[in-house]
Amino acid sequence: MKILLKLTLATTLACALPACALPAWACTPEEATLKREQLAKEVTKLTEQNPAKAKEINDELQKMDLGTASKDLPDKCQLIDQRLKELGTAEKKAES
Repeated sequence: MKILLKLTLATTLACALPACALPAWACTPEEATLKREQLAKEVTKLTEQNPAKAKEINDELQKMDLGTASKDLPDKCQLIDQRLKELGTAEKKAES
């Protein structure tokens, strides 16, 4: 019984630390900001180089099922990574 009490106490104390405020897989606000900037740069790069291609990519994105919502991926970094993949897929489809 004392061992169980000690384990419970250790777990409680460990989770009282700020590291337990977010799940281990959750990204920090700073990481999410960097990911958003990465996504914005990729979109800007694609649209600045060739406006016609940007329209084609946009058309492909419109056709795609972008059903992944924040409720499906509560971690913003995962959601942004998914959008980057979708952008890459749309770019490849626009090229072909």
